[in-house]
Amino acid sequence: MRKKDERIREIAEPFYYRLFLIPQAKMRQKECIQAIRKKGRSSLVFVVSSLPMWRSQTLYDLLSKDDRFDIHFALFPLPTFSPAQRSTAIQQLRSYFNKQKVPYLDLSGTDKPGHTLRKRLDPDILFYPQPYNRLFANDLDSFSFSDKLLCYIPYAMLTASEPWAYRNHLNNIAWRLFFQSESRKEEAARVLYSRGKNIRVVGDPVADLFSLPMHRDVWKPQEKKKKRVIWAPHFTLSDDFYLHRNAFSWLSDFMLDVAARYHEQIQFAFKPHPRLLSVLYDRPDWGKERADDYYARWAEGANTQLETGNYIDLFKGSDAMIHDSSSFSVEYHFTGKPVLFTATDLEPITRILNEFGQAAIRAHYPGKTTGDILSFLDNVVLGEQDPMAGQRQVFYHQYLLPPGGKSVAENIYQDLVTSIWG
Repeated sequence: MRKKDERIREIAEPFYYRLFLIPQAKMRQKECIQAIRKKGRSSLVFVVSSLPMWRSQTLYDLLSKDDRFDIHFALFPLPTFSPAQRSTAIQQLRSYFNKQKVPYLDLSGTDKPGHTLRKRLDPDILFYPQPYNRLFANDLDSFSFSDKLLCYIPYAMLTASEPWAYRNHLNNIAWRLFFQSESRKEEAARVLYSRGKNIRVVGDPVADLFSLPMHRDVWKPQEKKKKRVIWAPHFTLSDDFYLHRNAFSWLSDFMLDVAARYHEQIQFAFKPHPRLLSVLYDRPDWGKERADDYYARWAEGANTQLETGNYIDLFKGSDAMIHDSSSFSVEYHFTGKPVLFTATDLEPITRILNEFGQAAIRAHYPGKTTGDILSFLDNVVLGEQDPMAGQRQVFYHQYLLPPGGKSVAENIYQDLVTSIWG
């Protein structure tokens, strides 16, 4: 009976969106724009769930110069985070926006965040950090704000063509989806009931962040100059997971040994996926005590450090990276620096990737064994022999350069202004 109900839903859902929800959303968007024009101003709210996901600082800087926009921030860590992760996320967000001297609305302690947001800030334009259905508390989800101009800037580079990543409520009824590339727009248009008519290609906001000077050097001071290498493992520990990432399971001890072996020449930054710690807590072969001790060893080493927050300055100050992350496989190419992808078998990983994701991986050095990692450190990092530099440059110009000769923030800003005020 359940499978039959699911089949009926699959058949009915496209018609429900195309004949009812999407036309209704367009009508409400038109009404909202008319109301903004009548006021002459708009209340624009960014919902921010974690500091690593906050990618729109340059857009805020540009919007804040236009007095037609009243910019606000609503802080709300994702309910899918563990209690410890939620606590860490809100502390990092408060610290960041306090340093920016920007006021914010903290929704982390309220049972009805959507109600509070509507009452306190009454947004006309609402930017979400992730698009997935029912990800937030029910009254903060996109279902509850369909009368507003809903916008979404992807929180990461999507390297796999998975329908579930696109076919959700927000992507279908949003006023604007600001995507990175034409290839991603075409992918989305094939599966969205909106056929992608609400998508604008602007580039990825990370491009703007990497074009700015390094804000501060986040690397731990050393007695002498050393090469700087990031290790960024994914949170999955088994090849059975559909992403086929298991590097941490065979590199956790080895990378600590490597840091000790090269302590006179290289300093290492451990940049784990935000979910890795909670995954280790839940595993019987790890547990909280062992996981906390492992993280502490990275934090306390003379030539090692633990990085769990924003990574832009970390990337800018580095010389190379070792990782198995989907988003970092693209984002580190903004630096133009050498990078190695760890996987004992790349085939099951690249098989689920789109052409964009596969091209990003091809611009990496392969790390199938511990010997590959040592060779990368000896020859590429220390020896500065980098035969793949040209391939990385080609990838950047083909996939990452923002369109129109403008910054990503400028592309988004101009679309907002033109679409609302003409």
